[in-house]
Amino acid sequence: MLQIMRKGRVFDVCIIGSGAAGGAAAKVLTEGGLDVVMLEAGPPLYPEKDYKEHVWPYELAHRGAGIGGEGFEDFGKTEFMAPNGAWTIEGEPYTSAPGTNFRWFRSRIVGGRTNHWGRIALRFAEVDFRARSSDGMGDDWPITYQDLAPYYDKVESYVGVFGTREGIPSAPDGIFQPPPKPRCTEVLVKKACNRLGILCIPSRLTIITQPLNGRPACHYCDQCGRGCISASNFSSSQVLIPPAMETGRLTLITNAMAREILVGADGKASAVSYVDKETRTERQARPNSSTSSPARTKNTSAGWAED
Repeated sequence: MLQIMRKGRVFDVCIIGSGAAGGAAAKVLTEGGLDVVMLEAGPPLYPEKDYKEHVWPYELAHRGAGIGGEGFEDFGKTEFMAPNGAWTIEGEPYTSAPGTNFRWFRSRIVGGRTNHWGRIALRFAEVDFRARSSDGMGDDWPITYQDLAPYYDKVESYVGVFGTREGIPSAPDGIFQPPPKPRCTEVLVKKACNRLGILCIPSRLTIITQPLNGRPACHYCDQCGRGCISASNFSSSQVLIPPAMETGRLTLITNAMAREILVGADGKASAVSYVDKETRTERQARPNSSTSSPARTKNTSAGWAED
């Protein structure tokens, strides 16, 4: 993914972040005919160079462990993981509540955490939309599972999910490709579960076992956490953003840390202020709309413009 700067170009939509949600929005909107600018806080991603699933220990200094073995203390340091994932990222304003030790594994790169996530893809069940009605906690959603089911179908059909149809109310069935055959340990676990009357089914993961949309099926190297050059497992960087780029209607600006959404007098978002991390300057992706204007933007015509 290359950084593209087109000064003065007008956009219909500004998307912050290139992960699962941002990538999906970019694909749908650009294919629908809209011009989109996407701000990504991290650098570009080059799978053929940045992914590590077929790197051997002998190819790396200190076999990838780093000096004194420090390379394995944090996934963000090791040379064997998909790029730029870490529990802590230098310069990030992130804290935990007193007395807690909550840690959040994050990324700053095109595609974000979709480059190395576990790819477990479960649907919300009907009961998940009725928390208050079912257990008295929280609030019921204003929509139901049936409202979302067609969108689950659409996403699963495009990204590819393997699994089996089981008719389990708490884990609704989806549009599945065949699951991989179980490994020896999984066969033993399944037999034990059958004897104990415990339900045991194949995982549901966004890894394709059959070719889909030009992506080859998984070749079972079992290195998903280190990236997937063939794009057999799902990542926004390889499955959603490329088709959006191919439309010619997506401008991807990398190393652009969004700092503030500016709001006009009408209460609507009217610009995104972001920091260009390479030049350390503040810039704006702004709408050239005559209906709203923050103090630091100028308006000329409809749409968003990179300023």
